[in-house]
Amino acid sequence: MILQQGGSIFIRYSALGGVFALCWAALTGGRGWWFFLPLCLLLLLWCYWAKLSLPPVRFKAVPGFLLFFSRQLVLGAWDVAWRALAPSPRLAPQWQPYAISLAQPASQRLLASMVSLLPGTCAVNIETGQPDVLLLHVLDGDANWRSGVAALEQQLTLLLCDEPVHGQVP
Repeated sequence: MILQQGGSIFIRYSALGGVFALCWAALTGGRGWWFFLPLCLLLLLWCYWAKLSLPPVRFKAVPGFLLFFSRQLVLGAWDVAWRALAPSPRLAPQWQPYAISLAQPASQRLLASMVSLLPGTCAVNIETGQPDVLLLHVLDGDANWRSGVAALEQQLTLLLCDEPVHGQVP
């Protein structure tokens, strides 16, 4: 039993190290492995000791999620570029709360991380309560940023196994 669990952990962290290596190769053009290898070891040790893991996903929802997120990245980058380069920039930065409907803390952290990757929004804190609230900094508080965050949250609900999809029993 212990050997089986150890093998499972080895496979999981080997796969995670492989994902890290693929990302490194894509971002650096396959250079700097002397820097990456000790960094990867530190990242894997940190993931192990902090018990960090990604929630399980519904694989049939992955293509739709990737298309949605890629589209949001492009549209968000275009929006930020337009705001920054326009003759009269349209900026109204504000702090905004967003009530999270995701139930699992890991899902909430993933939402916060992904919102911060989209241009124009930056997650600052997750405040626990009823409901849990994500504190965001937005470039334009007057824009319809809330619908974009809600759409991302809905896509994560469809993607993550730990989150009940509306109309389904968990």
